[in-house]
Amino acid sequence: MAEIVAKIIAVYESPKQTRAVMLYWRLPEEWADVLHSWATATGKLNTILTSYEIPDHLIPSPLSGIPIPLLRRAIMTLVRSNRVQIIGVADGEGVKFFAATK
Repeated sequence: MAEIVAKIIAVYESPKQTRAVMLYWRLPEEWADVLHSWATATGKLNTILTSYEIPDHLIPSPLSGIPIPLLRRAIMTLVRSNRVQIIGVADGEGVKFFAATK
């Protein structure tokens, strides 16, 4: 497991242990692009969604059933590129999507 984590195709889940990993079939950066494309295509720009609403959306998408820890990593990638803002909402945390800037 240490070898696949070193190659960045998996991460320890949770980071403080070395017995279980989340194996990526798409890197978080790739998921970030899928997530932003989904938000754009479904009219979710400038809309606040929780991380639980995205994989459980009514219309099936590539994000259907994505593990929440992986979704959060993709969201953090979008935060760093200013395409998403994390916003506190009544029942936790939400994200607001913005149009991609060039």
